[in-house]
Amino acid sequence: MLSRETVELRGGQKQVVFRGGDGPPLVWLHAADGIDNGQPLVAELTKRHTVTAPLAPGFDDPADLGAVDDVHELAMHYDDLLETLGLDEVTVVGHSFGAMIGAEIAAHYPRRVARLVLIAPVGLWNDDYPVLDLFAVPFPDLPSVLYADPSFAPAPLPGDGEPDVEALVTLARGMTAVAKFIWPIPDRGLARRLGRIQARTLVVFGAEDRLVPPRYADDFVAGIPDASKAIVAGAGHMVPVERPEEVLALLDDFQRGD
Repeated sequence: MLSRETVELRGGQKQVVFRGGDGPPLVWLHAADGIDNGQPLVAELTKRHTVTAPLAPGFDDPADLGAVDDVHELAMHYDDLLETLGLDEVTVVGHSFGAMIGAEIAAHYPRRVARLVLIAPVGLWNDDYPVLDLFAVPFPDLPSVLYADPSFAPAPLPGDGEPDVEALVTLARGMTAVAKFIWPIPDRGLARRLGRIQARTLVVFGAEDRLVPPRYADDFVAGIPDASKAIVAGAGHMVPVERPEEVLALLDDFQRGD
């Protein structure tokens, strides 16, 4: 179980952080769906690690986005947070937008991250297999884009029953925050910085990812000096939700490796 707290960074900026679990430290960087104690992968990680899960700027209060202009300042923000929390040479695991943040932290501050896991990361662009414009997808179609099996979508859609208003508000805030850094395309020069990453890296994609084509796994692996990939069958972009056991097994094997 993760508990919420507010941390004050140098300069007086506030940062919401969720923490819990026991074991070696691990930083979890969430996707556009935010942080939820019900997420099975995160729940299992707390059984193996002391998990620190920062809430990305804009997810709690959209006004927080005014203090972060671009991905460089976003990486600086997270470096300030990790410094405040005393987390150095730590394992960082990120999903989707969170994976992009993880890659940016590791590229900007290579000694900050010891091991890096990028799950369905955004952040690169190839004209031959473009990333889908998530913000152009009609809301009712989102589950079929994000999940190989749309029944995994957590909140009922309008017209399919009573919607989870809190979940919809969280998603709306998340999409607004994420849009600042990945719209209209997610390429902010990360490809040119991947070579700075010193951490041993694992890149994980769902084989049926309709948002970010799994071919991007090869692009990330080609750009990062010490990286490998794993493709999970039967999963889409939300692979941590659809196949948490398989992703957890991959993380365990990766953590045990030299």
